[in-house]
Amino acid sequence: MLPYARLTPGAGFRPGRSLLYYAQRLAPLPGLRRAVATLLAAGLRWLHGELDGPPLDVPGARALATLRREGLTRLPPLMTPEAVRRMARYFAERPVICPDGEPRPVDELPAAAACAEYPLQTVLECPGLLALLNAPSVLRLAEAYLGCKPTLSSVGVRWSLPAAGAPPPRYQGFHRDVDDWRFLKLFIYLTDVGADCGPHLYVRGSHRRRFGFSARKYELAEIATRFGDDSLLTITGPAGAAFIADTLGVHCGGPPTGGARLMLQAQYSILPVFAFDYAPLERGARGIDSYCNRLFLRPAASDAALRN
Repeated sequence: MLPYARLTPGAGFRPGRSLLYYAQRLAPLPGLRRAVATLLAAGLRWLHGELDGPPLDVPGARALATLRREGLTRLPPLMTPEAVRRMARYFAERPVICPDGEPRPVDELPAAAACAEYPLQTVLECPGLLALLNAPSVLRLAEAYLGCKPTLSSVGVRWSLPAAGAPPPRYQGFHRDVDDWRFLKLFIYLTDVGADCGPHLYVRGSHRRRFGFSARKYELAEIATRFGDDSLLTITGPAGAAFIADTLGVHCGGPPTGGARLMLQAQYSILPVFAFDYAPLERGARGIDSYCNRLFLRPAASDAALRN
């Protein structure tokens, strides 16, 4: 979980950050967003180059076409079943942050808790997680969609839990994310997710439609009227199921009514998300692109000394 930056006047307020965030937040026209995103991406591609390695293969090109058209595409498994089980065990054995801000084992959460997230350091220290988020197939797809080297701009692991009578979290209502001029989110289920476990719901094609200046929820009846009766995708699957989406499109995580859902999500964007306050950890990241991961990792002092 990432802390939020102060975007309004007061202690810690940085006007430049606020301006950069709201400049894109207040641009609801798809054509304008595409034009600015394309110009930004071209500039960053000129400054930082492209990812090393071969171009998209045929399955990757098909995924890119689906992503551009629908706003979401399923991915082949990115981990073996055993690797998924190891990652799920890692998180199950570590405390989550309760709604009251206190760390607690997940099996000791209050019955009214509808969600719980892991601290960012716990997430980043999960064995194999950074390599997973930097999988060449994922980065190459993100680069092709964004138009430049992707910036890993958010990472989180969250439980969604059945909680009768509790007010649902914001993400369980249909909404849009407006985090950058162009961005994608990778989702990986770490538990089996059926229809009663809070599957991800996405309104296909909605990422290409204009929206209003204020953040708001969308009702199911409105979605059918505005986008069509067959526009809603429900993403279920076994532990390890992976998909990537442009979450400017209307989406939500359904409220679980039966089993709990553990999900990893990571965002790739053109720019940093200026609504977040980043504090990169110092650690070695051999074999991981330093530009893509700069918001979360900075080179260890020993690595920097070697380069100098």
